[in-house]
Amino acid sequence: MQFCSKFKTMQKIAFYHKMLLLGVLVALACTLVAQEAAKRPLVVSVFNNGTQLPGSGKLGVFTLPVHPGFSVGTEFRYNKHPKNIWFQTARLGLFYHQYSQTAIQLYSEAGYRRMIWRGTAAELRLGGGYLHSIPATEVFTLKDGTYQRTLRFGRPQAMAGATLGLSYTLQGGKPWRFFLDYQFYLQMPFAKQYVPLVPNTALHVGVAAPILPF
Repeated sequence: MQFCSKFKTMQKIAFYHKMLLLGVLVALACTLVAQEAAKRPLVVSVFNNGTQLPGSGKLGVFTLPVHPGFSVGTEFRYNKHPKNIWFQTARLGLFYHQYSQTAIQLYSEAGYRRMIWRGTAAELRLGGGYLHSIPATEVFTLKDGTYQRTLRFGRPQAMAGATLGLSYTLQGGKPWRFFLDYQFYLQMPFAKQYVPLVPNTALHVGVAAPILPF
């Protein structure tokens, strides 16, 4: 009986040791995941959108009148090199162009970022995605000899282009990155009959904060 009792006690101790070890491993795994997740940035920017070719506007980058926009997204790194960074973005944007359209953007870009000196960096991104254009004016269609107002649900379109960027990353425990991006993209098809492609430029100012929990 004493042998059986000791054996059961040893089994319980071994079980508790296994559970303790499992708990430590789970905690360690959660810590590593949390550390990795802390590097996932929330990328937010405000921008001015213009229907012009690159080089137009003030200083060749800022077009007038201002057509304001806002974008939010994140990015995913393909490598862990400290200076040569390959990454992929995912962005959702919205801008208002007076008398023309309100546009919703959903796009992704593949990019290369080169760290230059003490947190400063330059980058190039190429990509495209979906653009939903909602006209800013009333829309009429000819039916039975008369023009009738139609609902403005908008039109599905595509966008494709490139972005040049400069940024500065804070040094230390909170590596927030502040950036200035100049984006050029084609909106298509805008009007199949006479304007199939519309060039757009957008000057972005924003911040990438490593705070997303995934």
